[in-house]
Amino acid sequence: MRTSLGEIETALVSLARSVAIDTGVSSIEELPPFADADKAWSALESSGLLSLRDDGGSVLDLILCAEQFAAALSASPFIGAVLGRELVGATSERIVTSLDGHIAPDALGAERVAFVRAGHTHVTNSDSVILTADRSRVAMTTTSSDVTAISAADEAGFLALTQLLLGADLVGNGIAAIEDAVSYACEREQFGAPVGSFQAVQHLLADAWVDLVAARNSVRSAAWKLGNSTSDAHSAAARAALVASEAGVRGCETATQILGGIGHTWEHLTSVRLRRALMSRALLPAPSEELLCARIGVTPTGAALDDGFDLRDDVVEASFRARLQTWLSTNPVITDWHRQLAAAGFVGVSMPTEAGGFGLPVTCEAIVSEELGDNGFPSPPAIAHLAHALAEFGTTEQREVHLARMLDGSVRWCQGFSEPGAGSDLAAVRTRANIDGDDFVINGRKIWTSEAFQSEWILLLCRTNEHPHRGLSVLLLPLNSPGIEVSTIITAWGSEEFAEVSFTDVRVPKSALLGVEGQGWEIAMSLLAVERGPADIGWISKFRGTASALLSDPIIASRPDVQRVAAWIEALDATVAVTLTDRRNGTFDSTSGSIDKLLMTKVDQLLHDVALQSDSQALFQETSESLERYLWARAASVFGGTSQIQKNIVAQRILGLPRS
Repeated sequence: MRTSLGEIETALVSLARSVAIDTGVSSIEELPPFADADKAWSALESSGLLSLRDDGGSVLDLILCAEQFAAALSASPFIGAVLGRELVGATSERIVTSLDGHIAPDALGAERVAFVRAGHTHVTNSDSVILTADRSRVAMTTTSSDVTAISAADEAGFLALTQLLLGADLVGNGIAAIEDAVSYACEREQFGAPVGSFQAVQHLLADAWVDLVAARNSVRSAAWKLGNSTSDAHSAAARAALVASEAGVRGCETATQILGGIGHTWEHLTSVRLRRALMSRALLPAPSEELLCARIGVTPTGAALDDGFDLRDDVVEASFRARLQTWLSTNPVITDWHRQLAAAGFVGVSMPTEAGGFGLPVTCEAIVSEELGDNGFPSPPAIAHLAHALAEFGTTEQREVHLARMLDGSVRWCQGFSEPGAGSDLAAVRTRANIDGDDFVINGRKIWTSEAFQSEWILLLCRTNEHPHRGLSVLLLPLNSPGIEVSTIITAWGSEEFAEVSFTDVRVPKSALLGVEGQGWEIAMSLLAVERGPADIGWISKFRGTASALLSDPIIASRPDVQRVAAWIEALDATVAVTLTDRRNGTFDSTSGSIDKLLMTKVDQLLHDVALQSDSQALFQETSESLERYLWARAASVFGGTSQIQKNIVAQRILGLPRS
């Protein structure tokens, strides 16, 4: 699997951006009807963008181009012309498409209009320019006479492509709107500070950005599926369009809010972007209920190509998946599951071989979670973050002593980070480790420590000097050390998976130090970047299982909120695929983990709210699985760093907004 763009795709984006900017809009005075139709068509034709499909281009290629034309607010009828050629084939005519046979909404300079009626492509003449709410594109009416039926049409495929092109338009336009708003928020001052430094502003922009990134990934993923005729291509397109319509309009609405008064005037192009988003949303063909209720999480078959975006397994991934599926087909017992998985070779698969792993791509870790979840087996043990930290920062002796036993399940570990006064703010950790001769002496408390009662060792974040970040270090110590007390915490959903761990004059040798003294913050950030990954901890397969159960009931599946959450699960899946590719390529930026965490939280809470509402008896008994999962989902916006902290990271470190 590879979701990064190849050299050809990257060059195409650059070309499309250049053409789009050249025919785009930078001021109100350049809007239609002032746009130059001859220039627009000439640029589309001479660049080869109109003949992409004739020259072997993919559906994804079209989507990448559509994003650029929307970002530039170009009046060039790229979408209209591409869809026109999709219906009639290569032509020298300036032909666009109409979705209803009466109005062509993206038709600057068009001579002819194609449309689908009763399963056949028809062509007629364009008539006159009309004004619509969308001031960035030119619409034209069609003549009611001289209509010619020319061929049978793949109406379902045409509608799916239309959904994706309009989805790409919503995404490209929305991202550009947020980027404009960020620039404005960095410059505009109120109360003696840039408005972009205000947390309320930052969180609005972060929310919109996360949704738009998810929508972009969803649309691109669905485009690849449509171009490769996967079994779920049409349902993927319908769901991607649903997510893009929500994210695209919200992004423009958010930008308008951030710009304040000027955003509500004809002077600024933000209002034009909002109009364009509303029109693209209105133009989206309504998907059938069958598509929105279809199965989610279908794995593409076949072998991936050597370059470019491809959702299929490559040779290594395919071989690994086949081996795992063969083992699962033997119906292994789930008693002592960690050891069973490890003995079969499915724990720590992406760890280096010298660290006790198998040296496989990180995508294989996701395959383990996916196959286990899809086949009804328990999730893999949640130790990837601890194992990677130990492998990366541990001494040779520490790796030899601990890694093999951690991976094979013979010794269980937990992570001691959070404290009563230091949850998301790990720089506030107060648990102290003072040097006394050849030992560290530890005093303090940890809270919300997962699986502490079942664990024998703990990876402990503690303070060795007073500097907020450089004063933190990590120690490895057994939980049966004198002076350690573990107390159960009973959660709101009735589990005892968390504990408070107290340390009173606990002595460990200096050799227990992981990395070097003062490296604790670096280790913690590296560890959390793995812990926050939805694929690493098996959330996506769990979400699929819950959503599939809802979609299997025809009455429940017909509800819009159920269909919406299924679409967002696929958007999360597409976004995690991008993260996995970046991690495999060594281009992963840990700050983007905050996007995954926020998106995972959104999906978790949407899904389990819907599931609870779908269980008519859940609240009329003392406890129920639906209620327990709902309450757990509410905690998703707290564990691993609160959603508010994640939004700060997105706003400041990804969008570039100033700190307060």
